[in-house]
Amino acid sequence: MNILFAASECTPLIKTGGLGDVIQALPARLAQRPDCQLCIILPYYA
Repeated sequence: MNILFAASECTPLIKTGGLGDVIQALPARLAQRPDCQLCIILPYYA
């Protein structure tokens, strides 16, 4: 299963609220499954 996460923040790179913690923890947990391939995309704010 391929899963793509798109978020505005991800701990430890960018964190301003609770979303950063979720986007770090949820993919890390799913990555333990042998049938999952994950990718996290963060926008570049200039």
